[in-house]
Amino acid sequence: MKSEGCPKTKAWRDKKYLEYVRQQPCVVCGHTENIHAHHIRLASNSGTGMRPGDLWALSLCHLHHLEYHQLGKETFYERHGIDIYRELFTITKAWIEGGGNE
Repeated sequence: MKSEGCPKTKAWRDKKYLEYVRQQPCVVCGHTENIHAHHIRLASNSGTGMRPGDLWALSLCHLHHLEYHQLGKETFYERHGIDIYRELFTITKAWIEGGGNE
Protein backbone atom coordinates (compact mmCIF):
# COMPACT_ATOMS: atom_id res chain seq x y z
CA MET A 1 0.00 0.00 0.00
CA LYS A 2 1.47 3.32 -1.07
CA SER A 3 1.48 6.18 1.43
CA GLU A 4 -0.13 9.35 0.13
CA GLY A 5 1.54 11.71 2.64
CA CYS A 6 0.34 15.24 3.07
CA PRO A 7 -1.68 16.70 0.21
CA LYS A 8 -0.04 19.55 -1.65
CA THR A 9 -1.62 22.92 -1.10
CA LYS A 10 -2.17 25.20 -4.04
CA ALA A 11 -0.95 28.77 -3.66
CA TRP A 12 -3.65 31.42 -4.06
CA ARG A 13 -3.27 33.40 -7.30
CA ASP A 14 -5.27 36.46 -8.32
CA LYS A 15 -4.30 38.84 -11.12
CA LYS A 16 -6.62 41.52 -9.77
CA TYR A 17 -4.94 41.33 -6.36
CA LEU A 18 -1.47 41.67 -7.90
CA GLU A 19 -2.67 44.67 -9.89
CA TYR A 20 -3.97 46.16 -6.65
CA VAL A 21 -0.57 45.60 -4.99
CA ARG A 22 1.11 47.35 -7.95
CA GLN A 23 -1.18 50.35 -7.42
CA GLN A 24 0.01 50.77 -3.82
CA PRO A 25 2.97 52.98 -2.92
CA CYS A 26 6.38 51.41 -2.36
CA VAL A 27 6.51 50.18 1.25
CA VAL A 28 9.99 51.71 1.60
CA CYS A 29 9.89 55.15 -0.02
CA GLY A 30 6.24 55.78 -0.88
CA HIS A 31 6.83 56.26 -4.61
CA THR A 32 3.85 55.36 -6.75
CA GLU A 33 5.44 54.80 -10.17
CA ASN A 34 6.92 51.60 -11.59
CA ILE A 35 5.74 49.44 -8.68
CA HIS A 36 6.50 45.71 -8.60
CA ALA A 37 4.52 43.08 -6.71
CA HIS A 38 7.42 41.35 -4.96
CA HIS A 39 6.63 37.89 -3.59
CA ILE A 40 8.08 37.21 -0.14
CA ARG A 41 9.71 33.81 0.13
CA LEU A 42 9.80 31.95 3.42
CA ALA A 43 10.76 28.37 4.17
CA SER A 44 7.07 27.52 4.52
CA ASN A 45 5.91 28.93 1.17
CA SER A 46 8.74 28.28 -1.26
CA GLY A 47 11.07 25.67 -2.58
CA THR A 48 12.47 24.44 -5.86
CA GLY A 49 10.09 25.44 -8.62
CA MET A 50 7.64 27.08 -6.23
CA ARG A 51 6.47 30.67 -6.03
CA PRO A 52 4.68 31.97 -2.95
CA GLY A 53 0.97 32.73 -3.29
CA ASP A 54 -0.10 36.24 -4.18
CA LEU A 55 -1.05 37.14 -0.61
CA TRP A 56 2.72 37.20 -0.01
CA ALA A 57 3.25 40.13 -2.42
CA LEU A 58 4.61 43.52 -1.27
CA SER A 59 4.66 46.71 -3.31
CA LEU A 60 8.22 47.80 -4.08
CA CYS A 61 9.37 50.44 -6.54
CA HIS A 62 11.81 49.29 -9.20
CA LEU A 63 14.88 50.58 -7.34
CA HIS A 64 13.92 49.00 -4.02
CA HIS A 65 13.03 45.75 -5.75
CA LEU A 66 16.52 45.63 -7.27
CA GLU A 67 18.06 46.55 -3.91
CA TYR A 68 16.13 43.73 -2.23
CA HIS A 69 17.67 41.18 -4.58
CA GLN A 70 21.15 42.70 -4.26
CA LEU A 71 21.19 42.87 -0.45
CA GLY A 72 19.11 39.84 0.46
CA LYS A 73 15.98 39.91 2.55
CA GLU A 74 17.43 40.16 6.06
CA THR A 75 19.78 43.06 5.26
CA PHE A 76 17.07 44.82 3.24
CA TYR A 77 14.47 44.59 6.04
CA GLU A 78 17.00 45.67 8.65
CA ARG A 79 18.25 48.61 6.59
CA HIS A 80 14.76 49.96 5.97
CA GLY A 81 13.08 48.90 9.22
CA ILE A 82 10.36 46.95 7.44
CA ASP A 83 8.01 44.59 9.25
CA ILE A 84 6.93 42.40 6.33
CA TYR A 85 4.03 40.83 8.20
CA ARG A 86 2.60 44.22 9.06
CA GLU A 87 2.99 45.40 5.47
CA LEU A 88 1.40 42.25 4.05
CA PHE A 89 -1.48 42.51 6.51
CA THR A 90 -2.03 46.21 5.70
CA ILE A 91 -2.21 45.57 1.95
CA THR A 92 -4.50 42.55 2.30
CA LYS A 93 -6.79 44.30 4.81
CA ALA A 94 -7.19 47.33 2.51
CA TRP A 95 -7.97 44.97 -0.42
CA ILE A 96 -10.67 43.19 1.56
CA GLU A 97 -12.19 46.37 2.99
CA GLY A 98 -12.24 47.94 -0.45
CA GLY A 99 -14.27 45.06 -1.86
CA GLY A 100 -11.45 43.88 -4.08
CA ASN A 101 -12.12 40.25 -3.30
CA GLU A 102 -15.67 40.31 -4.72
